[in-house]
Amino acid sequence: FLPLEIMTKILINLLTVSLIFLVYLIAKKITQKEKPALYSAFITAFLPILWQTNSVSPYHLFLPLTLVAIYSLMNLNKKAHNYIYIIGIFFLSLITPSTFLLIFGLLLYLLLSSIENKKILKAELELTLFSIFLFIWIQFIFYKEVLLTEGPYFIWQNIPTQIIAQYFPKISVIQSLVLIGIIPLITGIYTIYKSLFKEKNKNVFLLFSLAISTILLFIFNLVEYEIALMFLGLILAILFSQTYLAFIKFFRKTNLTKYKNISITLITILLIITLIYPSLSYAYEQQTPTPEDIEAFQWIKKTTSPSSTVLVTLKEGHLLNYLSQRKNIMDDQFFLVKNSGTKFADLSFLFTTPYQTQALGLIDKYHINYVFFSPQAQAEHQVKKLLYTDKRCFELIYDKQVKIYQPKCKIK
Repeated sequence: FLPLEIMTKILINLLTVSLIFLVYLIAKKITQKEKPALYSAFITAFLPILWQTNSVSPYHLFLPLTLVAIYSLMNLNKKAHNYIYIIGIFFLSLITPSTFLLIFGLLLYLLLSSIENKKILKAELELTLFSIFLFIWIQFIFYKEVLLTEGPYFIWQNIPTQIIAQYFPKISVIQSLVLIGIIPLITGIYTIYKSLFKEKNKNVFLLFSLAISTILLFIFNLVEYEIALMFLGLILAILFSQTYLAFIKFFRKTNLTKYKNISITLITILLIITLIYPSLSYAYEQQTPTPEDIEAFQWIKKTTSPSSTVLVTLKEGHLLNYLSQRKNIMDDQFFLVKNSGTKFADLSFLFTTPYQTQALGLIDKYHINYVFFSPQAQAEHQVKKLLYTDKRCFELIYDKQVKIYQPKCKIK
């Protein structure tokens, strides 16, 4: 009843907004207070890293379902939540292999609870073991061919070595502070310290285990940078409620009660300054296809053969598939792509080489029928034009902000 693009946009935003309510429920569960939970919800609403609503990703569904699973684990005394968790972990295992993030966190929680002599519920142990076997079974069903083909490289998604640093970059402290918020990070570290050495709250200890597991998996390049920050940001937002509660208790125990309201106001202002502006800035900087790009992709769909192969950048591969319904050379789905590093190097070479014979050799190798040269390609490869596209061998069939060439020559 609605165009797919509009419906997808609405769905993504609804899933993102649902995180606010889920964080509120979890924060209220661990604090038993409404005001700290509202602060956690406020932080979630303006976490810069979550403001990615211009692209469709499994993680828009992964994050809400993960929070549902966490909330269910905190309410295992109610039988219905056992079933909610089982349903949640089943769908999580179907959606993305990143579900391992939650399962590893649960394993770490059980291990640390055992070391700290904290009581482990029978249901917690059983559900964790169930999650492990269910996850492995589903991954084997879906990715059997990939596992057999890629071997251990399956873990790193067969990403070309030239760009693997984009998926697993070295930690930028300043960027991380901006994307998850300075105040939530500082208060989260304080709460994690308390949960490890002083805190008796099992739910806080569970969140602490999930935070540590996220950091460990990122350090060993087992989870992508953005996913790690999203998950960690949500956990820190929840943990802020516990810090807020400790902050209020501190004022009640001392003679500084008269400064409580002033301090809360200052914290609120700091949260607004350190969260809202970075969120708006991050959202504004997101790359989106321009109307000129969309027009050019639609032109390809109308005027070219359905069996055509079009040269586009790696990031434009999915746009070509969706808007033009034509084949690309490569996009960012690297599973089962043979020699992904070589293929990526060839793709980049076709946008930067000045040599026509080499370009034509690669065009023939990949059976390319059209070359799509957009402002995105110019910015990504830092070139103003394709140096090998002379009139003799390349016909300019679309000449606007985007230029589309049709190769006319072959190497013999």
